[in-house]
Amino acid sequence: MIDDGVIKYDRSNFSHSGPLNKDSWGDLEQWREKLYQLNLIGEYLPEKVGFGNLSKLLTREKGIQFVITGTQTGKFKNLTGDHYSQVEGYDLEHMKLFSRGPLEPSSEALTHAAVYESVSTISAVFHIHSTKIWKEMIDNNYDATPEDVPYGTLEMATCVQELIAKKESGTIVMKGHQDGVIAYATTLDECGKLILDLAKKFL
Repeated sequence: MIDDGVIKYDRSNFSHSGPLNKDSWGDLEQWREKLYQLNLIGEYLPEKVGFGNLSKLLTREKGIQFVITGTQTGKFKNLTGDHYSQVEGYDLEHMKLFSRGPLEPSSEALTHAAVYESVSTISAVFHIHSTKIWKEMIDNNYDATPEDVPYGTLEMATCVQELIAKKESGTIVMKGHQDGVIAYATTLDECGKLILDLAKKFL
């Protein structure tokens, strides 16, 4: 069963807008293209369910804000400003997101918010899918969320925060989210390297 793609957060605070400015997502897209080529971002067939999402921090001055790939964009080789969304606020306890853009944020957006909230220096979160990497990380006892915790939930956000604790970078395998792996770091390049290192080691 493919457990991905379904938005579980409160969608009532989304404001539809035009394309996001490339200044906010251009460098993120460079990394997305690399991960797409490795099939770490894509779409499950025949279900036509997208997987994988990337985000980067924009500011912390008036609360945490970040740009993230829009929901169900995994099938596209390249994204534009029409495929990204900006999260401008959130309420983890009540599963609410305040966002704007041409598309709603990824279904994993609350988990990304929880990561940014964990440590003030984290500025990039990449969520990829790979059956082989996922299994190898579990077998090799990488930081992991429990099997009974599904994606996109408050429980997942809480578990991720507990695993991060005070770490500025690292990886997490989501046992309860088939194939799901998260990397977080202080820069986009550092975050991307964490994923590439996993691919080099396990693929």
